[in-house]
Amino acid sequence: MLHSLVNRTRRNLRIRGLFAAALVIATLVLPGTPGALAASASGAPGASGAEGVLDGSVAAATHGWTASAVTGGIGLRRVTGVTGPFTAKTAMEISRGSGTGSWALALAPMRNPAVFFTVGRTYRMQAWVRDLTGGNRPFGMLLANGNYEHRPADAAVYGRFTDTGWHLITRTFVATAAGHADTSVYLSLPASNGFRFQTTGLTVKEHVAALPAKADTVADRVISFAGKAGTAPPAAIWNHETGGNGWGNRELQTYTTATANAQLDGAGRLAIIARRQTVKGTDGFTRDFTSARLNTKGKVTVQPGSYVESAIVAPVGTGVWPAFWLVGADIAKVGWPASGELDILEGAGATPTLAHSGMHMSKIGEPGTDLAYGWGDAGGTTDLGEPLDARAHRYGVYFDKQVVRFYIDRKPTMTFWATDAAASGRTWPFGKENFIVLNVAIAASADPARSAPSRTMSVGDIAIYEGGVPF
Repeated sequence: MLHSLVNRTRRNLRIRGLFAAALVIATLVLPGTPGALAASASGAPGASGAEGVLDGSVAAATHGWTASAVTGGIGLRRVTGVTGPFTAKTAMEISRGSGTGSWALALAPMRNPAVFFTVGRTYRMQAWVRDLTGGNRPFGMLLANGNYEHRPADAAVYGRFTDTGWHLITRTFVATAAGHADTSVYLSLPASNGFRFQTTGLTVKEHVAALPAKADTVADRVISFAGKAGTAPPAAIWNHETGGNGWGNRELQTYTTATANAQLDGAGRLAIIARRQTVKGTDGFTRDFTSARLNTKGKVTVQPGSYVESAIVAPVGTGVWPAFWLVGADIAKVGWPASGELDILEGAGATPTLAHSGMHMSKIGEPGTDLAYGWGDAGGTTDLGEPLDARAHRYGVYFDKQVVRFYIDRKPTMTFWATDAAASGRTWPFGKENFIVLNVAIAASADPARSAPSRTMSVGDIAIYEGGVPF
């Protein structure tokens, strides 16, 4: 749930035989020499274990590399005498004069990928890339065969460069499936027009990365919703945010303090109810829906190094936008997105079986610019196989100064590391305390005339475990 105005745009992944539109949560635009990254001479800082790429710098030959596109031939040329912030002296040049279509790609061979990956283990893939045109064209790195299949993980990393210098692109990931004999390093290239890239130091290695520790199985704090049915949530814990100003997302509801929109259900749960109801709020806006947005700012905070979760039945339906999220407690001082935001659960009512998670971070040096991650990124969207309102699911997140990991029913979904954030031009605001937010918004796509009279998000106790995860 976005705290302020954010325009979600789309990253197009062009793949053989189909077109996948994935939500762009960040685009890397790094002018000039990559500064701190230049300190790495190997192109694989911190990597350990066996190398999974056959010849990531084409030191010997171009054997095994292939490239293809819908239209327009793609050239592969081994380049010698290369210099940069790495030890390699050779690189692969990938170019095309012109072309149109929905996909273009190059594949670099791996060493026995069918046995290289072990489900549950952590790996890091990296490559040094430069755009010899400085044309701000997308260049992506992931793991797949030429049909975008046989993927040991959904992780991908993309860059766009407005200069001709070398840049390191990197992504840490957890393998979720085995590799296959044809799994390769898949380089996603601009689908249309010409381009000219050079790349070297392609590497995939098992990597030791920070993960949540094991915590006690007893929560350090439980925020309860016990109380008489129809009464308001306790004011000692919860603040009401009110108004119908659109909330930066052109939302259609007015948030109120009425128990008609937020009440205890008498069975230990909180009901947040979005209603089809035309109301003029105290801020002067007239809206066709009412709802509630609650937060614990100044009353309850979650410390870094903690896991927070709740069992939630989330409403569905076109335009319905339920959310359970955390915001940096220093937002009044630093603003959003510099405060950071962790979207533990977001529903998009028109896709009732999909649960989304996301993160909001600011661009390094630009605290007001959001470089988000999630939804279309690896693990950011989970298909529950049933509507979100079919039954309660546990939604949780762990965060600290090194890693954020999201969970559904205590199974990890999306993980993102501070090292990858820094390499992609993002700040890391998650080493500090956060407060909790719960709400049901009505997105601009809703039609009041066709919407149901009400939609309810049912929220169970919110448990906070300090020091790790309890499972």
